[in-house]
Amino acid sequence: MTLLLLGVQATRSGAQSASSGMPPAAATTNTPNASPASPAQPNAPAPSYAPAPSYAPSNQVPSSGPASSGTSPFGAASSSPMSPQIPLSGTSVPFSSPSAPNAFGQPLPAAAPASLSPQTPGAVPLLLTSDGAVVLAVRHNLGSVAALRDVFAARAGVRSASALSPPVFTIGPALQTGGTTDGLLLEQPLELNGTRGARTAVAEAQLRLTEAQALVQLQSLVYTARTDFNTLARAQEQLRLAGEVRRVTEQFDALARKQVALGARPGVEARLTAIEAARARVAEAQASGEEQAARALLNAYLGRAPLDPIVAALPGSPPDGLAINLITSQRQALAARGEIAQAQASRDLPRARASLARVQGRPDLAPEFRISQITPKYMDAGLGVVITVPLDYGTRRELIHQEDLTADAAQSRVTGTQAQVRAETVQAASRLGAARAALGEYDLSIVGDARAVLESTQTGFAAGALTIVEVLNAERTYRQVTGERLGALAQATQAAADFDRAVGTLPPALMTDLRKELATP
Repeated sequence: MTLLLLGVQATRSGAQSASSGMPPAAATTNTPNASPASPAQPNAPAPSYAPAPSYAPSNQVPSSGPASSGTSPFGAASSSPMSPQIPLSGTSVPFSSPSAPNAFGQPLPAAAPASLSPQTPGAVPLLLTSDGAVVLAVRHNLGSVAALRDVFAARAGVRSASALSPPVFTIGPALQTGGTTDGLLLEQPLELNGTRGARTAVAEAQLRLTEAQALVQLQSLVYTARTDFNTLARAQEQLRLAGEVRRVTEQFDALARKQVALGARPGVEARLTAIEAARARVAEAQASGEEQAARALLNAYLGRAPLDPIVAALPGSPPDGLAINLITSQRQALAARGEIAQAQASRDLPRARASLARVQGRPDLAPEFRISQITPKYMDAGLGVVITVPLDYGTRRELIHQEDLTADAAQSRVTGTQAQVRAETVQAASRLGAARAALGEYDLSIVGDARAVLESTQTGFAAGALTIVEVLNAERTYRQVTGERLGALAQATQAAADFDRAVGTLPPALMTDLRKELATP
């Protein structure tokens, strides 16, 4: 299957830092045993705490807006009622060509080696977006390839069913002294009773069911890839923050020890700062383990070695967007969700089989050419028309009854699935709105206030007006607030993925490439 590789960028300059899951700019914060900064003089100003990370706005963050029109690769609408996603570009690459260049003219990563090495030697770090991770995951998923082949097989079944039934050619001579009898019979069923159309309807219903099953699998894979990407992005950001906290805490520890040695501070303050520095190193080690675990999981979907470097960044602050229209969202979900299409196709298939059984009980015409006797001097041959009158001893009648009952049961499942999808859409929209509101509150005042308190305590400590305990308390508050803000951002990003899953949205680039692949005869 040909899929579009998006949002993937290799940076050799950041290979060393990205091998631990960190962006190049944050590489210096990922060394738990880094030596502290040089001790400062007693009256020197305390080192300033690193400001909170800047969160640049991005269109890829959870936002809402009016729905846009579109169809899924199998005919169901799939555009999100949220604001349009970032348009991406790239080069289409076939599954059979892993060495084909990506959008940046670089070779695509090969599949994970057969060896047990956790990391590919010389692996190039990948800078991934959420949509880029989704496209790579689908591209390397064998289930997606199998689903596409199932669709092609079902299409071949439609073509076969729509063709006229082949003629019946019978040769059964009876050898006699003077020649043969009943030598040849050629009969062509015309299927004027509707058998051909009913048979085609059954194949088309089977095709719709196969397409719906493929869509369900695809939507599930997209959601899983996005969730794993969000998990890795959050883990890498937590690792970056933990490294920054460890660095600043060690600086204060070195400063406190220097001032205690000079007699400017009591010895207990050095013990307190040493405890905080040790806690910061432990927190960074734990964050590093979580990052490696999340990276291994995502690499498994991308067909790479478990610890191959990936740089996955969470989007910044969400832009202001319109409130989500629940009515539009529910209509979108009912039209795009693969589960509903699968339930409807499961209902249509027994109905089509029942119709086929009914028409097969009707009479039909079949022209024939018969040679009944061949002798050296005489041949009895001619054209005729055969009228077939099928008889039924109850088999066909009970089969029709069975298919009708199956269709009625499937209709009940369709109604239940639609109700469930509507409920999931409302729940996802509510959670997305709440997550966006919480994130906006942190960006509006909470983070800025915590940073201002920390800076004022640092200034007071440098002037000798405050103790190290007050500075550490302010530092803990700021650390907690920045961690909560990161959690709110991750929650909002995941809520956006949940909403896209609820309404059946697929990445635009993935849909475009799938349509091209499905158009292949």
